[in-house]
Amino acid sequence: MKGVAGTKPAMHHCLVAVVVVQFKQVEEYMAYRKLHRDLRQKISDYYEHRFRGKMFDEKRILEEVNECLKEV
Repeated sequence: MKGVAGTKPAMHHCLVAVVVVQFKQVEEYMAYRKLHRDLRQKISDYYEHRFRGKMFDEKRILEEVNECLKEV
């Protein structure tokens, strides 16, 4: 089972990479279609809201942070 536990962070990084690539494609499409700046911002805001918390593993990060930093 040790190998299975080690794959979770790797899978998370792959999912993050997929989301980043997907959003980059959306940005390229918006530029290609010459969408208005306001609409581009709304779409960017949507993606940030949609994938908030999925771009990083907050629980794992907090487990690794020094106790002094957690108080800040």
